[in-house]
Amino acid sequence: MWQFLGSKQFIQECLRNWAVARSHIPKQAVDAKIAVLAADGVDTADFEEVVSQVATNIHGYYVSKSSSEHPEYDQLRKVVIDLLLVRGADAKLRKADVVEAARLALKRENITEKEYKKVMSDICESKGGVWVLKKQK
Repeated sequence: MWQFLGSKQFIQECLRNWAVARSHIPKQAVDAKIAVLAADGVDTADFEEVVSQVATNIHGYYVSKSSSEHPEYDQLRKVVIDLLLVRGADAKLRKADVVEAARLALKRENITEKEYKKVMSDICESKGGVWVLKKQK
């Protein structure tokens, strides 16, 4: 499963590179055809519609809605994504913000340190005591 984290241009470039790599594997003709279609389709108007099925656009950067490694943390992941959307392009999150939002949205008093760190490090990077959205070109 793709782990989107980047701009539209970055995702398009990744899809093109993936398509080229897959199209050179002779035993995987079906995958090669799909890869070529994916490469041809990344510039279409359907891009937003297709990508939005698996990723959320957070101020121009796409983040996977689900974690392929830890789907059990997806509810907390949604809370963090929602916070980043609401707080704007330069959102800065503190642990207390995430814990409070999780308490309200998930009706849970506690989130574990493990799930907090995993979700935050997947989506954000730590800068000066706050978490900000990871941004790839």
